[in-house]
Amino acid sequence: MKKLCLAAMVATALVGCNAGDEVVEHGGIDINNLSQTQKQEYAELTADALAVIAHAADDFSNAMAVGETKQFDLSANNTTTTILVAKGQIEIEKQENQKVIIHTTKAMEFTSPNAVTNGEVISLNFSENLDKDYNMTIETRPGSIDNVSFKGMLINTADSDAKYWSTESTNGLELKYNENSKIPSFISGDAVITGKDNQKFNWSADSNGDIIAK
Repeated sequence: MKKLCLAAMVATALVGCNAGDEVVEHGGIDINNLSQTQKQEYAELTADALAVIAHAADDFSNAMAVGETKQFDLSANNTTTTILVAKGQIEIEKQENQKVIIHTTKAMEFTSPNAVTNGEVISLNFSENLDKDYNMTIETRPGSIDNVSFKGMLINTADSDAKYWSTESTNGLELKYNENSKIPSFISGDAVITGKDNQKFNWSADSNGDIIAK
């Protein structure tokens, strides 16, 4: 947790100069040296965490009126078989035309059985303090399809030094929720993960909800 606090201090110090992008560029994961298996693990973990916030925000926003902005705590109610939420808080702004904007007022901290974490805490942040375009947007389209776009930063404390990466949608993903298993996921969309020195790799969700690192 000390590394997580240090990461927050670094991001705060860089506010005003594209803090999130700067942190990732200098302290991000070394994507060029990741195996395909490791890329797949990062993509799956990232997608799972994003889906947890997207579903929570979609659920919370249903009871909100257009023009309202409210804060909600993330808790065990937002836990799935792949993501165990420790804490976090999101701020939701409900706009016209079935559109909501989400920021984190407190980063979502979570653990996962995914090998990327090694049991350590990871955080997912959509804070405006990082950069003005760090947020998540959900638009409900005809047919009750929730289209999700985002740019966020993640911090992994599992290594000896905290590692960062950002993820950004390149083609909005559709949010799917399985009522039987209570698991949110994405289908039919594309995104990118960025690490240090602007190294990138793409990931996508297919029509079955499988996450594919490219």
